[in-house]
Amino acid sequence: MRRKREIKKEELMKLADVEPGTEIEICELPSGNIKTHFVRLGVIEGTKVKCAHKLPGGTIVISKRHREIAVGSEIAKKIIVKKI
Repeated sequence: MRRKREIKKEELMKLADVEPGTEIEICELPSGNIKTHFVRLGVIEGTKVKCAHKLPGGTIVISKRHREIAVGSEIAKKIIVKKI
């Protein structure tokens, strides 16, 4: 049986703080409509994505396979990720 690796709190950061080109894993999504929207896009906790761009104003563009998803800065501050 495979054990999940415990995530240390110091490994976690906000999506808004990730530098472009960094590979990350989504650890926590905000609840409610935002989470529902991400689930529809195929992004859930444990999904591995790449921070593709950081636009002026704080918008973060993440890429999953060949799809890019723009995340507003206020939402990016609520998404917890870790580097992989």
